Amino acid sequence: MRMKSFTGPSVKEALRLIKAEFGEQALIMSNKRLSSGQYEVIAAVDYDLDAAASAGKNRGAESTVKPVMTAGSQSSLERELKKELRELRELKDLCFSFAARSGGAAADVFNRLEENLVTGGVDRRLAKKILMNTLSGVTRDKAADIIYLKSRMRRKVYDRLDVKDPLANSGALAFVGSEGAGKTTTIAKLAAVHGVKRKRRMALITMDTLRIGAADQLKAYGRLMGVPVEVARDAGELKSRMCAHADKELILVDTPGLNHRDSRRMEALIRLADECPALKFNLVLNSQTRDEAMYESVKGFGALPIDSLSFTRLDEGKEHGAILNAMVMAKKPAAYLSTGSRVPDDIEVASRDRLLSFFMPN
Repeated sequence: MRMKSFTGPSVKEALRLIKAEFGEQALIMSNKRLSSGQYEVIAAVDYDLDAAASAGKNRGAESTVKPVMTAGSQSSLERELKKELRELRELKDLCFSFAARSGGAAADVFNRLEENLVTGGVDRRLAKKILMNTLSGVTRDKAADIIYLKSRMRRKVYDRLDVKDPLANSGALAFVGSEGAGKTTTIAKLAAVHGVKRKRRMALITMDTLRIGAADQLKAYGRLMGVPVEVARDAGELKSRMCAHADKELILVDTPGLNHRDSRRMEALIRLADECPALKFNLVLNSQTRDEAMYESVKGFGALPIDSLSFTRLDEGKEHGAILNAMVMAKKPAAYLSTGSRVPDDIEVASRDRLLSFFMPN
């Protein structure tokens, strides 16, 4: 974003200068009368970062055909481009802070929208980025229109939400996460949906041999649903059990809950991923976990080839911005939402509409 001060004998004249240089897309940040009698209007216009990146890449690509351009020079060009883009992003944040501190109706709207997001559990840093993205390209007559900006913000976020159903097709899916996140219950719900309701051939395998009664709990669910349940103590046994159920459409694998800081047990899961490449991984997260604890969990389990995310205990709170925080940090789609303890009723496949209703209610 480029920001500049324009002065003139009247606000109208300053706006004329802004339009001549920035065009109709200019965003008015503030205006005031100077002691000299002139009027100062500060305006900003957003750069298209994607276009800038593309142009930079094209410049780099064109340069590679020149004999004098070495690999080291290409790396230098890429570093310079990244630096420029980083500075532009930092300037965006600076402009946002300026707007928030300045007076006027637009600043009040910015602050209200930011607080709405933060109150709903969205990380403040992410809230600022969402608002800057929303404001990009907004004309000055719309900059203080809170109804318009809310609608625009919802559309922007909706378009960026990523969802998937990893059980839509056949395959094996392992559920990982911290102890108490709700992996076993999530598996039981999904088994009831797919095995009982949809009559799909499936098997359950538990690797949770550490928690007392964990295997028995899953076996009890299996007996009620008529779904076979196996126990596997390591990657070798898991491969063997999976081969024995090769005729099944779905295989759901329960893993022991663990602290991501437990390097020994995390290494065991990583080996499991290496030795069973056909196995996909779903990270189960407690939606009521907040801030740094959520980020640490996402980062810790990021050592695994996570395919998707599931969120539990949505019924235990009203603020669900943590879901958006986790999705953005993990850069993974949401798969399943658990909204209660009933099996199999309280689970649903994530959808963009449903997610938006959680952290951006009308």
